[in-house]
Amino acid sequence: MSLSLTNVQQTEFDELVKIEYRSRGFLLRDTIRLRTDVIGNTVQFRRVGQVIANPVGYQNVINIQDPGFVALTATLQKYAAGTGVDEIQDLTVNFDTKRELAMIVAMAVGRRSDQIVINAVNAGAGTTIVNGGTNMTYQKHRTVLQFFEANAVPVGERFLAISANGLRNLLFDDHYTSRFFTSNDSVVDGQLNYKEVLSTNVRTIPDMTEGGLPLAGTIRNNLAWHKMSTGMGIGQDMRVEIHYLPQQTTWFINGLFFAGAVVVDPRGAFIIQCDESVNN
Repeated sequence: MSLSLTNVQQTEFDELVKIEYRSRGFLLRDTIRLRTDVIGNTVQFRRVGQVIANPVGYQNVINIQDPGFVALTATLQKYAAGTGVDEIQDLTVNFDTKRELAMIVAMAVGRRSDQIVINAVNAGAGTTIVNGGTNMTYQKHRTVLQFFEANAVPVGERFLAISANGLRNLLFDDHYTSRFFTSNDSVVDGQLNYKEVLSTNVRTIPDMTEGGLPLAGTIRNNLAWHKMSTGMGIGQDMRVEIHYLPQQTTWFINGLFFAGAVVVDPRGAFIIQCDESVNN
């Protein structure tokens, strides 16, 4: 028996490459106003206020009211996610390295797109529901509904972004899980994601290296907004490119994104502070 044979034994690689669990991104792309093909590094979204119908006597002079036009500016920022693989080293594995790397680059750009929206809503929200020593609750969700209705925010295209911890807490409540209160079947599939609850479409935001929903200690800022309340300008939509660098004998995989967002009408955006150390 040749004991030295172990020195030359071949390593067999499984052809499947498992990508680490990460959000694929673009969870919020359909939740805001989009202005694409922006030329320049800023884009303006306009807002107009109100006028009032006052009682006026016959032949009286009608006062001209200024509804108040306001321009809100979103500043675009360049984002890049680059990686690479040596051309020769690429030959040592039995999977398409460039394809796998292109996939994770695209996911990184998608997460950045979501983070831009989150940061904009968090910075520009007009109302904050304080944590009050509680986590995400049905009561807080109803308060969001109250603010939407009080501000005459149109029904449809209202969104609620919550963390996984917030989702878990809501699933403790019969208002979300019992057929006596809802037909969302959350008990069946264990989630509220993309479901309409209290006139809001729920989006669960996972933990993200980019930041995700803001967290300070145990206090998480969950967010709610109306689609028309927030605008995103895109100068360069997601583009993943692969180039060969002769000097480094390396395939360079890069993702590009040039975008920015701003809250146009603060009355349509809300922060819901939640204490994630509490199980209600």
